Amino acid sequence: MTYPAPQAPQPQPRKSRGCLWAALIALGLFMLFGFVGCVALVASVDTGSSDSGQSASSSDDSENAEDGGGDESAETEEDSEGEAEAGVGDTVEDGAFAFTVTDVETGVSSIGDSFLAEEAQGQYVIVHVTVENIGDQAQMFDGSNQKLFDADGKEYSNDSSAEIALDNSDAFLTDINPGNKVDAQVVFDIPEGVEPASIELHDSMFSGGVTVSLS
Repeated sequence: MTYPAPQAPQPQPRKSRGCLWAALIALGLFMLFGFVGCVALVASVDTGSSDSGQSASSSDDSENAEDGGGDESAETEEDSEGEAEAGVGDTVEDGAFAFTVTDVETGVSSIGDSFLAEEAQGQYVIVHVTVENIGDQAQMFDGSNQKLFDADGKEYSNDSSAEIALDNSDAFLTDINPGNKVDAQVVFDIPEGVEPASIELHDSMFSGGVTVSLS
């Protein structure tokens, strides 16, 4: 009996290198897209957190601005009250002197007596003011350093002759020692019908002065 001759085993076909490269490329693209997706997700989360922080910061800034505005308004009101003009009866200070206007006479036509009399060109305005020396040395009070103003802002100087004609006016070159006070009468000659609005009081010729309302 005859047997067929054994056949040699057939070699297995080799896998194509093209398939291998295609698999590697696909894997690389998958990893790349995955990485890009993760980066995009992280960026989105960071952006959301930043926007939330900015919104909270903006809200806080708005609240702070509102609170600051309220404080500023309150300070402005306090400053306005603190800068309110003094009036008759109020004590104000300039340099070494503390001044208190106690009375204002208007419409006076003449001052003095038969021996020493002065007639007003218009009308005399007599401002009664208590002057106290709050300094540490003697200081001279002089009516010529004081200024009177009407409602239109016109400035009037004092009348020294009329002050001398007054009894005990103490408004003409009066020395005041520390702690002492005098009741001075500062006289101004202004047109009839004009009302005095304020007086500017000075402790000397070169001081800044302080204003007291007479109206």
